[in-house]
Amino acid sequence: MVTAVLPAVAGSHSSSQHQSTSDSRTSKSSSSRLAGYVGMCAGCGALVALVIFLPLPARFQQSGLSPAEAIQRSYYLVAVVSLVISILCFFGLRNLPGEEGKSWSSLWSARRRGTLDSGEACSYARKFQLPYLEQLGIAFALGFRNSDIFLGYLGGFVARASSVGISLFIPLAVNHYYRMSGLCGNQDGEAENPGDLKKSCHKAYVLASILTGVSQLVALLAAPAFGYLSERSRRRHVPLLAACFAGLVGYTTFALLPSPEFSGENGNPGVFVVMGLVGISQIGAIVCSLSVLSSGILSLSEVGRMEDHWWSSPSEPSEDEGEDEEENENNPVDDEEEEHGEDRPLVAHRPGRKERHLSHLKGSIAGVYSLYGGAGILLLTKLGGLLFDVLSSGAPFYIMAGFNGALLLAGLVSGFIGHSRSAGPAGFGV
Repeated sequence: MVTAVLPAVAGSHSSSQHQSTSDSRTSKSSSSRLAGYVGMCAGCGALVALVIFLPLPARFQQSGLSPAEAIQRSYYLVAVVSLVISILCFFGLRNLPGEEGKSWSSLWSARRRGTLDSGEACSYARKFQLPYLEQLGIAFALGFRNSDIFLGYLGGFVARASSVGISLFIPLAVNHYYRMSGLCGNQDGEAENPGDLKKSCHKAYVLASILTGVSQLVALLAAPAFGYLSERSRRRHVPLLAACFAGLVGYTTFALLPSPEFSGENGNPGVFVVMGLVGISQIGAIVCSLSVLSSGILSLSEVGRMEDHWWSSPSEPSEDEGEDEEENENNPVDDEEEEHGEDRPLVAHRPGRKERHLSHLKGSIAGVYSLYGGAGILLLTKLGGLLFDVLSSGAPFYIMAGFNGALLLAGLVSGFIGHSRSAGPAGFGV
């Protein structure tokens, strides 16, 4: 949830019309650092889940509850913690800049806002808001028009899939290896209670906990570094590409390992290096996708402010701002604009209603980012689980390697196109 809200919160810092170019650059740097801090907190959350939440069913069973009741109590406790955090966010994220006057009725109807900034012309985004459902469609389409937002969406897809790949398929692969090798339960791979991994195959449970713990620990330590590197190498997306390459190598290598053990006859300590690469891939995708997405939102804000400065008129805007023709009649060109007429194109075209002030879509962009993440979770769990059963236990990790490879390729193509179009508007072109 926090990673989904971050692009909207980061984008709200640039919604003011009075922000200068230097302030905009500062906002870009702060959004990268903020993404790093959020990634570090996400790593801390994963460790809390492993250390506190994961052992809850066992502790409840020790107190005399049945396994079903223990699991039920564990879910209830986690739900209470989530409810408390949601209440804190409800009060902590209120009254953000640019969020005034929003209501549930805006989900299906457009609304006008007549508040004027003192001494400044009222912007289109402050006077008129599209229905939220239409904003969601525009935010989805922005992924095909803005390279940063496209990479942010795709990075969210890979980041959420990585979380599932680590927490779900690594323990499943370890359990499958132990059972097929006859290292737990009966020799035919069956146990007396196969539903309880901790009791039926304690060795597999311990190894899976060690591997996932190492991965999350590396992710926790790497999160601030990725935030710092994203701030320094934003235009070239080098940290994101490095994380994708680490994921490509890590997941492919793990799928090819003959054994996930780090000791014993078939064990290899190099599995910890592989887990480190997987953790770097996960946290890199989370932090860098948030940083790139925030950069895309800030670039939309900059374009909107430039268009406001270009098309603004000192005359009072009309109350009913509908069609462009009516605006031109109510706002005639004055002497000051005529003096700068040579700097304007011969055929002036005022940006349309859906082409300007797209920065107010930051909440919808964050929602589409989460939507891509959910799609990544569903695709990996369904397709990866199916191929795990019918094809190979390494299939989910090959899928994750493919996801990272696709993001790496998209980042390289975006960087190449952005370099070739360096003279054009920043942030556009996929």
